[in-house]
Amino acid sequence: MFLYADDAVIGINGPMDYKYMKWLRFVLRIISGWPGKALGEKTIKIEGMGHAYYNTILSLIYLALGIAFIKKNAYRFTFLQLGHLYIVLLMNMLSTSRALTLCLSQKYRSVAKIFIQKVHLFYYKEKSDYAMEVHVQVHKLSHIFSIYLTGMLWLTVMLFNLIPMYNNYSAGNFKTLGPLVNTTYEHAVYCLYPFDFETTFNGYIGGLLSGWYGSILCGSSVCMFDLFLCLMIFNLYGHFKILIHNLDNFPRPATAVSNEAGQNDNAIIAGAEMYSDSELEIVTVKLKECIQYHMVIVDFTDRMSDAFGMALFVYYMFHQVSGCLLLLECSDVSAAALTRYLPLTIILFGELILLSIIFETIGSMSEKLKDAVYNMPWEYMDTKNRRTVLIFLIRVQEPIHVKAGGLVNVGVTTMASILKTSFSYFAFLRTF
Repeated sequence: MFLYADDAVIGINGPMDYKYMKWLRFVLRIISGWPGKALGEKTIKIEGMGHAYYNTILSLIYLALGIAFIKKNAYRFTFLQLGHLYIVLLMNMLSTSRALTLCLSQKYRSVAKIFIQKVHLFYYKEKSDYAMEVHVQVHKLSHIFSIYLTGMLWLTVMLFNLIPMYNNYSAGNFKTLGPLVNTTYEHAVYCLYPFDFETTFNGYIGGLLSGWYGSILCGSSVCMFDLFLCLMIFNLYGHFKILIHNLDNFPRPATAVSNEAGQNDNAIIAGAEMYSDSELEIVTVKLKECIQYHMVIVDFTDRMSDAFGMALFVYYMFHQVSGCLLLLECSDVSAAALTRYLPLTIILFGELILLSIIFETIGSMSEKLKDAVYNMPWEYMDTKNRRTVLIFLIRVQEPIHVKAGGLVNVGVTTMASILKTSFSYFAFLRTF
């Protein structure tokens, strides 16, 4: 389904020729999250803001019907069954937040356009052999991560919906097509539908199809936007590696290189004498290129924080609440509970951990950038270039982080805090 990593530099005209990008575009088109119009692509009829509003309204309807069902029928369910209802409701809230903060956001579409048309490492791979090497590495990582996340998405959706169907079959609910007596059909998704979906077979089919459709849309909304965001972070990581490599291999004056080769420390002369006039011209150009490259990275990171900030904030809030509920459901330790909730727990906790670690790499790379700038051969430069290096050094002192809601750094520290709180809440709820 995806392009093999060895084909990263063969017969490719742009990042959208990569098959995992084509797959991402296909799914995001369905949930109106692909900026096709902004990219100048040939769009289909269902695309556009009208389809985005349709998906948003549909998510809000699912959310409202789910809340209404719990409010009306909460007394009928056990504590663990209520946990399932609240997990589904929280997933619906998360999906709705993605529709509101991303699908309807021009900032998101603008960032997606910049990434695909300008920032992707595809456009930098020809600048040097090392840039090509980093491009291939990032392509392999993107390839593998896309397969993993897509596979986990479909596995979770399948198990989440097939387990209730199997339970109904095991209970003998399909032996008759008439109304059930003293029992009800089990569903993955419960909403207050305008028909009886718990005791009549026709109503069950309606609720089943609605549940499958809602699960696919909800799962795709969560996983595919996360995938798109991670692809951006992978490419930012690659940009940092290239920039740091360029700084570490900044050209040194010919006299300094020959002196260092001869181990003659006394021959090191400070000031403009170390660089010839022709070398200073090259130094000025390369220094300008490094600074502009850094500006591109910082600008895109700021734009990404602005576009995804609120979505990430809601995402962290979702994990803060849903984590303890999922652990609670898995604590039942029955085969049905583990088959149904363990994959969902693994993918959600796995996404939280992976996403946080991936974002943390940006902060750690920006820390390495400080040393790389300081270790430049500024002592051999003239006064003008030294001043430029000083300004550059001042600018790289502030670590680059993507912030959730403009408040919290997305990274390992925040992730650890969420996991710790989730386990604490789980232990508290387990006592009940």
